[in-house]
Amino acid sequence: MKEMDGVEIGALVLVVAAVVLALLHWERVEHWVEYLRHEPVASAPAAPAAPAASRTASAALPALPRPVLQVPAASSALPSLAHSDAEFGRALASLLGRADFEHWWIADELIVHVVATVDNLGRAQVPVRAWPVRTAPGRPAVDARGGTLVLDPSNAQRYAPYMAMVRGVDARALVAVYLRFYPLFQAAWRQLGYPSGQFNDRLLAVIDNLLAAPEPSGPLQLVQRHVLYQFADPALESASAGQKILLRIGLANERVVKAKLRELRVELRKHMVTPHDNAAQR
Repeated sequence: MKEMDGVEIGALVLVVAAVVLALLHWERVEHWVEYLRHEPVASAPAAPAAPAASRTASAALPALPRPVLQVPAASSALPSLAHSDAEFGRALASLLGRADFEHWWIADELIVHVVATVDNLGRAQVPVRAWPVRTAPGRPAVDARGGTLVLDPSNAQRYAPYMAMVRGVDARALVAVYLRFYPLFQAAWRQLGYPSGQFNDRLLAVIDNLLAAPEPSGPLQLVQRHVLYQFADPALESASAGQKILLRIGLANERVVKAKLRELRVELRKHMVTPHDNAAQR
């Protein structure tokens, strides 16, 4: 766990199908972290190897085509990625409210920062320079109970303004904005160093990772081995960065965010088809 003294929780930005998390703040650290790339999303342990006969049979089966995102034809030309902040910012402001957008969001390389943040939510760390929103007021509180350090449950109240935006954002409208600007999200994905694959696939994988975050029933115990705090439970400490943030915002808030993520995932799936199905419709 990052340093809690002088540390803020910064944004969990899943704009575009998880703008929801983007409204909760990442912890602020005193050093810069480079973008982390090409590291697999945290997942369940691999299943035991299948018997040789089974593997042979499976190898003979053709791979099933993966669903792909269907992006509608644009009604007007998009700006370039480098000049997209104004137009994309207006689209987000229309969803979140102009006052909230102008107060909390940093409209500087906004799409690139959203993509970088989403990409790293399923990893061990999240780069500080990827934040697209301003830090929340106040500091996380740590409580000592009988010699045991715990993350004070009152921290959940710090996120009330963000949770209001999470509850208020319309999943269908958010996905519509995502589809409108998707070519720029894909361009940002390439710019961050991924020569192949679709950003949308990464987004869905990260959403699934966040939905799998544990839901502790009591206060989270911490340890402070040096300057930094960590979760006392090794299983929680080894969770992805995004899952750890969900743990820190409190169980009630975590469940609200997960509910919105499920809505967004359902809306995204409505716009995805397999190449086979798409060809059959022609």
